[in-house]
Amino acid sequence: MTQKINIKLPHDLLELTGLTSKRLEEKSLLIWILELYSEGKITLSKAANLVNMKVDDFLLEFRKRHLKHMGGPETVEELKDDFNTIQELTED
Repeated sequence: MTQKINIKLPHDLLELTGLTSKRLEEKSLLIWILELYSEGKITLSKAANLVNMKVDDFLLEFRKRHLKHMGGPETVEELKDDFNTIQELTED
């Protein structure tokens, strides 16, 4: 389920960034999800899914912003999923 919220921004902010409303919405969601993942509030696979990205693309975005992951998996299944994902990404 999706809930729509409104955020008031100065009009010139959109002009300054050159972003469309849709692109600003996508970018804001990505930044928010990156932060939630960094804080350990959501898993890697959940974070990537929320922004419709492949896990490796999400990790690249995460690393590009020099963020650090503070949390860990909450269940053994999440740990296994994260471990399998890391193995897949590091295979030659």
